[in-house]
Amino acid sequence: MTSIVNGPYKSQTPNHRCESIRNYINIPICQYVFGPLGQVGRASVQQCNISVSLTQMPWNFKIFYGLLLDQLGFCGTRRRGWIIFGWTCSLVILACMSVLAQNLADEGNFAVYMMLLVVMCFFYIFADVAGDGMTIELSKLEPPETRGYILTTGQMVRFATTTLTNVLGILAMNGKYYYPPQREGDTNDTIFSFELSFWQVHLVLVCMALPFWGFMVYLLQDPPQQVVLMHSPQDVIKEMWKVMKTKVMFYLILFALGNMAIASLLNPAQNIIAFIAAPSTLQNSVGTFAGNAMFLIGVFLFRRYFMMRNWRMTFVWTAMILALNNCFQLMVIYNAWGIGQDGWFYAFGSNILMVIQGIAQVLSSLAVVEISPAGYEASVYEFLTSIHNAGITLNSNLQNLFVPIFHLNGIAQAYFPTPSDPSPPQSEFNTDMARATYFTMIVNLAGALTFCWFLPKQKEQCRKWAEDPVWRRPAVGTVNVVLGGGVLLFSIVVSLLSAFPSTNCLKIAGGSGC
Repeated sequence: MTSIVNGPYKSQTPNHRCESIRNYINIPICQYVFGPLGQVGRASVQQCNISVSLTQMPWNFKIFYGLLLDQLGFCGTRRRGWIIFGWTCSLVILACMSVLAQNLADEGNFAVYMMLLVVMCFFYIFADVAGDGMTIELSKLEPPETRGYILTTGQMVRFATTTLTNVLGILAMNGKYYYPPQREGDTNDTIFSFELSFWQVHLVLVCMALPFWGFMVYLLQDPPQQVVLMHSPQDVIKEMWKVMKTKVMFYLILFALGNMAIASLLNPAQNIIAFIAAPSTLQNSVGTFAGNAMFLIGVFLFRRYFMMRNWRMTFVWTAMILALNNCFQLMVIYNAWGIGQDGWFYAFGSNILMVIQGIAQVLSSLAVVEISPAGYEASVYEFLTSIHNAGITLNSNLQNLFVPIFHLNGIAQAYFPTPSDPSPPQSEFNTDMARATYFTMIVNLAGALTFCWFLPKQKEQCRKWAEDPVWRRPAVGTVNVVLGGGVLLFSIVVSLLSAFPSTNCLKIAGGSGC
């Protein structure tokens, strides 16, 4: 049983070799390698704002992966074959990117680079969804008093492996190529005299992933046979429709969208603030490493002390504390104590609340264990994950939407003195960024207090909502499908508009108007 329980965790390990790119997608890749941020012909603020959510766009379609994987095995296995297929293909794409990456960076073609990451993500989602289904199946075998232990432990292992990739970032991407040329004269003494070229970083990632891929192929096993049932597409659709016609699904959809898009709305000035602080890759990596360590502590604290407590109250107090991160961004804007715009201050300050994020990470996932029918775990889990990720993408869309409203376009390239403009209006720029920050904090707090009511308090209320006969109507299922699908479609279209220079001038995409 031990080797089987370890399966989902092993399947996720190569994922975080690929996610090393995601960890650095803003700093240094978008802002520095494809930058300087905001310069003509280089990466724009809108592109950096949507870079994380766009490169994970296939996550928004995890429900369709789940429907496929729940009723179709691969190479004689239920989960194992899909996991191996997903990672094999994604690593092949990553190897191809090592050939193309340098030319794209030299041309400043960040849009095409993001599209290649989307293709890679398309394949590794096969492995991710199969691993999710395996985890949920195994969680159902746990005793009620400890149910959720496997899920939370998987999160801990997942993010622990992510921290290992920071070593590559520190050693390979901390040279002058990975820092803004106009800031090299500043007092940042953390820049190394050595580095790997951009294409070499991608190749090293492939080499790092291959040993884990080999161990995964050798050790991974399917879940116990008694929980493995094959279903026809008609059975899957019928069972999913039953789940859609429930109060708990409607509430969880509203909670996922409200939490990710409103209560967690990102500051429209976030990437500009980061560009002003200009942390090096070393500083950013060390800060991320500390943040991931604190995240692990947070997940452990949740598993140890909060898993059996009121989920709703846990969400409220964690969301309110996380909203205070905007206060840190104000310190950077106004260079508090003369160190606010120091790279170290930014790197650690932006990660200091990750312990709180860790506590809140798996709240909605625990509800899935209670409402998913046997054999349909991946379908239910991935539907809510699709909604969750659509909310993240919508968050980035709203973030870009407010860029022109708060007059943030043009700040990044005009903030620092230049020979042509030795005295830029920094106080005016600071005021615009501060207004965006105060607005974000208010929205975060209001969103948390509004959408907390759609998260069940505990397992008992979750099951009660699922069994409420008043809500079991076709109209409820229709609303759920339209709501989820509408947000998904809108977020995808707007994200693609923000990605390409020819369309990100549109106001809905964060531009000042074409």
